Amino acid sequence: MFCRLRISCSCPRRVFHRSLSSAEVSTALRPFYFHVHPDLFGKYPEQRKINEISLQQLSALLEAQQSSRNIHIPVLPFYLRKKDMPEGQFELVKIKLDSKNIRETVVKILSACDISTSYIDKIPIIQRDRKKQFREDFDKAYEKYKDEFDKATQMKRKVEEKKAISNIIDWISENSGVAKEKYESTHATRDHVKSLIEQLCKTYGIKEVKYDSGWNISHIRGALQSLTSMASQHPQHMGNLKDRTIALGQFTGVSLDGDVFLNIIDVRNEWLSLIKKVSQEDSALTQIPQYEKALSSILRDIHICRRKFMPKVSAAQYCSHLRQLITSIGDFYGRGRKIPDSVPESLEKFEIVVEPEAGPLMVSPTGQFITPSSCPADELIAFITNNLDGAMLLLTEYSINKHVERALYKEVKERFQLLDLIKDDSITPALMILCCQRLLTRIDKIDEKLRGNILYVTHYYSVLSEGVLCIPWDFKG
Repeated sequence: MFCRLRISCSCPRRVFHRSLSSAEVSTALRPFYFHVHPDLFGKYPEQRKINEISLQQLSALLEAQQSSRNIHIPVLPFYLRKKDMPEGQFELVKIKLDSKNIRETVVKILSACDISTSYIDKIPIIQRDRKKQFREDFDKAYEKYKDEFDKATQMKRKVEEKKAISNIIDWISENSGVAKEKYESTHATRDHVKSLIEQLCKTYGIKEVKYDSGWNISHIRGALQSLTSMASQHPQHMGNLKDRTIALGQFTGVSLDGDVFLNIIDVRNEWLSLIKKVSQEDSALTQIPQYEKALSSILRDIHICRRKFMPKVSAAQYCSHLRQLITSIGDFYGRGRKIPDSVPESLEKFEIVVEPEAGPLMVSPTGQFITPSSCPADELIAFITNNLDGAMLLLTEYSINKHVERALYKEVKERFQLLDLIKDDSITPALMILCCQRLLTRIDKIDEKLRGNILYVTHYYSVLSEGVLCIPWDFKG
């Protein structure tokens, strides 16, 4: 593993600086986070740890500066992961942050990492007192990134818990009874949820009400009770939901499939606002096929797809993402650039998924090209050019595996007499096949214990509050 070392230079200090809003700080530092985020260094614990510590110190510095407090921090080392560097090679940058305000600090960070400061340069420099407002704004931005780090820490903890369990047979023997008891204890709640759904569908002509299985059943019941109460108070607007599918999930808006999503943690006014204008939101649905066709045509008929576990966005947001990428590729051709001759004349056998601006540029385990809508066209086309063979291999493997997975899924569910068998979105068919095959070889030892349970294949061991048994796909023992 190799790295290059570069020391940042100090930049001139200006006299008067307007405090940057949280949105401006977040936007300016976004490319920096994409280079140093600890999640990018999963295979390299030393680099990951250094970046975690430096990010914590940087957050403390920015928080102090927004409240006009001076604190001194050491030179912060960051490992940068760049697309043009071979696997296992990183650039080590040491940033000295001795500025007295947010603006100069952000500029120094970006300059040290060879990231353009043009966004910051366009923000006017004026003398203005916004300390209180900035503190509130920055706290929101800080929490956003802190949540990402917390999620990584939580996943790390779950992985460590998984590693501590060395025998799945013993674990199932110890926990299957507990899971069944929890499942039975939520029987009344599940019945209430079913009753609330039937009432909503019958009263307002709703086609279906579904919910994300990741939510606690008590939260689902609470959300349905709130929806029922809101509907009774505003029945004149509920006609907008006739023959529609309602989904309780993680955002409020019309999904790419036309489902009306209601975020469980949103207040009812947010739900009502969407229901009132749901027909307006539908207009974006009619535009999606046109945008997808346009994008496909300028990328040699590549198939525009959506993956099941892509970040949740509304139809309007998705249209915006497609427009952004189409414009970028159009500008690419407008500058006289073209797709390399080594690329086949038709890419119709390949698939691409367009995701929000903060998404990764990658080939998924199932062979799809995944691109953020903000990806520069030259980078995207170069990436596709260099990864066609790998993508086709994964697509072919997935095409075969999904049929094998379906057969094994049915066999495991029937032979173990499970109430249900589900898997995490990140578990590919290849991983699920391995898991199912290994479960079947242990049927004589865990058959009776698993019978009558709900089994969830993921990355860790756990018994959920509703009695779901979670096991890692690569379990031991």
